[in-house]
Amino acid sequence: MNKITLFLFLPVIMVAGDLKNTLLKSKREHKPVMVYVKAEHCRYCAKMKKTTLSDATVKENIKDFLFVVADKNSKEAKKYLPSVRYTPTVYFISPKFKVVNTVKGYLGKDDFNLWIDDSKAKLGMKSGTHVATTVSTTKSDVWMYDVESAKDYARQTGKQLMIYVDKESSKWSKKMRKETFTSDKVEKALSNFVWVKVQKDSAEAQRYGLNPKYAPSVYFMRADGTALATAEGYFGPKNFLKWIKYAKSKI
Repeated sequence: MNKITLFLFLPVIMVAGDLKNTLLKSKREHKPVMVYVKAEHCRYCAKMKKTTLSDATVKENIKDFLFVVADKNSKEAKKYLPSVRYTPTVYFISPKFKVVNTVKGYLGKDDFNLWIDDSKAKLGMKSGTHVATTVSTTKSDVWMYDVESAKDYARQTGKQLMIYVDKESSKWSKKMRKETFTSDKVEKALSNFVWVKVQKDSAEAQRYGLNPKYAPSVYFMRADGTALATAEGYFGPKNFLKWIKYAKSKI
C-alpha cells in the first residue's frame, strides 16, 4: 500500500493539488495546517480575506501554520473535505491530520486571533497574547460566530436564525452547551435554523441589540432579523424543545 493510499484511511482531509501537497508537507515537517475554505460568490469570504487574513496581527499569529486555500465547490473539496455548509470555513489541522478546530463564517481579526490561539493551545504550541477568555468549541461544526454572515446564509437557504448568547464563566451556559445543544432531538428540531453563538456584552452582541439580562439566552429570528421568540435563561433539552416548537409556530 503506497503512502497516498494510506492517507485515505485516516480521518483527514486529502485533496489533489495544493491541499494534498500542503498536508504531505505538514506530515514531513511536523507543522500544523490552516485550511481556508471559500466559495466563488461568497461576499463574506472576500471580506474576511481583505480584512481579517490581511491583518498584520493575524499574519504574525499564523506564521507557524502552513496555510492553504480550498474552494468549497471544487470536485476535490466535495470528495475529500468534511462537509462544508458555510463559507468561509477554517480548519486547523495537526501534523497527524486531526482537525482540532473548525470555525464557520466570517470573523474579524480580534475574534479570529482568539481561535488561532485556542488552536495553538490544543496543538501544544506557544499561544499568542490574544486570549482574554476561553474559546468554547462545543459543536464547532454547526456554530457560526458572525450574525450578519449567518443572516446572509439563512436568506440563501431559506432557514431561520437561532442566536445563542453565551457566557463562558456561567455554569448554566456551560450546562446548556454540554447537554442541551448536544441532544440529538434538539439538533434535529433545529435543522432548519442557522446556529449562531455570541458572547454576552460582546461588541457583536451589542451591535445587534442582543442584551439579555441572563446568559444563557436564545433568540429565535427570521433571516431578516425579525423576532420569533426569546428564551432567557437555562433550559434543558425537554423544555428547550418546547421553545423551538413555539418559535416554529411563529414562522
